[in-house]
Formats: sequence, C-alpha cells, structure tokens
Amino acid sequence: MSGHDHPHPPRNRWMLALGALVLALFALSQTVVIVRQGEAAVRTTFGRVDGAIAEPGLYGRWPWPVQKIEVFDARTQVLEGALEQTLTQDGRPVLMSLYTGWRIADPVRFLERVGTPEQARRNLAGLVGHWRNATVGRHPFEALVNPDPKALKLEAIEMTIAGAAGPEARERYGIEIATVGIRSLGLPQAITEKVFDRMRAERKAVAERYRSEGESEAVRIRAEADSARDSKLAAADAEARRIRAEGDAAAAEAYTVFEKDPGLALFLRKLEVLEQTLGQRSTVVLGADAPPFDLLAGASNAAPAAAPSTGGGK
Repeated sequence: MSGHDHPHPPRNRWMLALGALVLALFALSQTVVIVRQGEAAVRTTFGRVDGAIAEPGLYGRWPWPVQKIEVFDARTQVLEGALEQTLTQDGRPVLMSLYTGWRIADPVRFLERVGTPEQARRNLAGLVGHWRNATVGRHPFEALVNPDPKALKLEAIEMTIAGAAGPEARERYGIEIATVGIRSLGLPQAITEKVFDRMRAERKAVAERYRSEGESEAVRIRAEADSARDSKLAAADAEARRIRAEGDAAAAEAYTVFEKDPGLALFLRKLEVLEQTLGQRSTVVLGADAPPFDLLAGASNAAPAAAPSTGGGK
C-alpha cells in the first residue's frame, strides 16, 4: 500500500475538536443569557412568566422551548409624535406635536400587556394624544398663541399631560413617563392670516395707546415748562421794575442837586465827555476853548461858577 492511502489522524482530530467547540457554543447560547447594564429581562417557562431580572450579569436557562429570557432596553427613550390638529376651549384649531420621554419600569407587565417596543410606541402615542386633546381643550386659544409671554400656558399644558398620562401608562403598560414637551406648534393655513391680522390690530392698539400717553406727557411737560418760564419772566420783570424805580429815584435826587447848582451839573457833564473822548485814544483837533476841552484851559475857566450869594452883606 502506498503512502498516499494512509489516513490523516491529526487533521481528523482538529475537525472533531472544531465541531465539538461549535456544538458547545450553540448549547451555551441556548442555556446562558447576558443581561447588560441598562437592560431589563423577564424569564418565562413554557410561555408563563417566572419573574423579572433587574441586575446585569449572566443568567442560565433551560433550552427553548422550555425556558426563554426576554431582554428589553430599560433606558429612557424618546417618542416624537406627529403634528396633529386639536381644538382649544374656544373652538379654534391648532397644530401640535409632542415629544415623550419614557422607559420600561415594570418589565413583567410590559411583556404581558405590550410585548415589544414598537407596540409600546404605538400605545404611548395614542395615550399621550388623548390627554393632549383633553388638556388643550380646557385652555383658550390665547393661552397657546399670544405675543405676551406671561399669558402663555404651554408649560402648564405639558405638566398636565404628563401628570395625567403617567399613572395610566404605568398601570396599563408598565411604562414610566419621564417628561412630556411641546415639540412644535402651528396654525392651519385657513386661520393663520386671521390670527396675524388680530395680532397686528392688538399691537397697533398698544402702539396708539403708548403714543397717546406720550403726547399727554409731552403736553404736561410743555405746560410745566411754560409755567416755569412765565414765572421766571414775571420775577425778572418785577426785579427790573424795582431796579428802574431805584434808578429813577436816584436820578430824581441827582436832578434836585443839579437844579440847585447848574454849574456843577455842567462841570460834571464836561468831565464825563472828556473821559469818554480821551479814553478812546483818538486824535482830536479842536480849539482850547471848545467844550469840554475848555476844562484844560485853566482852573479859572474850568471851575463852575459859584452860586450867587443870597446874603445881605455890603
């Protein structure tokens, strides 16, 4: 017999070892399940629930169809609702879409009443949509669309929907609703222009009110300014009259003195004219006897004549 007809024992042993390894891995996959962090699981025996598995780790089971371990994602998930129409308390339509944060809180109830995450999303969308319609229907249109932020009730609507849908979702589906929020808010095309017209009219009315208040304030300020001006002018006029009266009194007293001594009055007038003329640094060519330069001709010519004596001497 030639050497080519001999069997190859080493190769056969490797094939057997590989087959045994594959069989062991298959058997292990049928009897051991890994539950990771952030997951929840439920063990069933012949389709009946044995209990929930809450902690991560390796868990053994009998091969299918005896036992099965259903594993679910227990982390918070977000459901984004579609933009749907709902009616306000005063019968006006609005378009609203919500987002809902949820997670599996009771995996046993979730498995028994829901089964899959896809079905959970459908059930949750219907439940949240129902409470959205009920909650929005208790608020007027101005609570959702309003230029005044203080008049909006959007946050209160979100809290009301979450507070109403949360207990029902846990009781029915084993789902905990963490949050509900308004993702978008719109208006049907049919009423958009009417809403904008009303908002423009409201803004115009507010602007007119502010303008009227501003004009009233301007009139008041102008009236106060005119009153203050009139008061100051009256006080200045009174002060001018007082000063003029004092000047007239002083002038009258001077005139009395000058009437008694006309020569003194003429002498003082010449001095005044002479001071004004010489103070201008001008060159003036006049005769020495021309007033008022006759004061410079000598004391005999410049001195005022003495008042005539009224005595009776000889």
